[in-house]
Amino acid sequence: RPLRPGYISRSVAGSYDNEAGAIFALVFTFYLWVKAVRTGSMLWAAASALAYFYMVAAWGGYIFIINLIPAHVFVLLLRGRYSHRLYVAYCSFYVLGALTSMNIVFVGWAPVSSPEHFASYGVFGLLQLFEKKKKKKKKK
Repeated sequence: RPLRPGYISRSVAGSYDNEAGAIFALVFTFYLWVKAVRTGSMLWAAASALAYFYMVAAWGGYIFIINLIPAHVFVLLLRGRYSHRLYVAYCSFYVLGALTSMNIVFVGWAPVSSPEHFASYGVFGLLQLFEKKKKKKKKK
């Protein structure tokens, strides 16, 4: 891969561009997401959603997060790692993240209408089905 001066100038230490603040938000969102899944806490999920909101406000590359977190959840489901903690973490993150990101002008209604966000919406629906199945199984 050739060396591209445009990328180097953006990532030099001390240089501030949108990407510099966004990388912190990206890593912080994922850190809080992992804490939310491990604890099943709505508080950590809400903190992750607020970090996501900061990411949305800072950089247009927020689509990466809103597709990678549902991909993580989907892989956990495929591996049979569904738990109520995962349900609480993702549902809290998704709802708060979508509602807060819709307050950013350039995002608007995209979280509920854009094909780029369908993975997050689909995984949200899939988790509802998993939780319903789990509750039915528990009743028997």
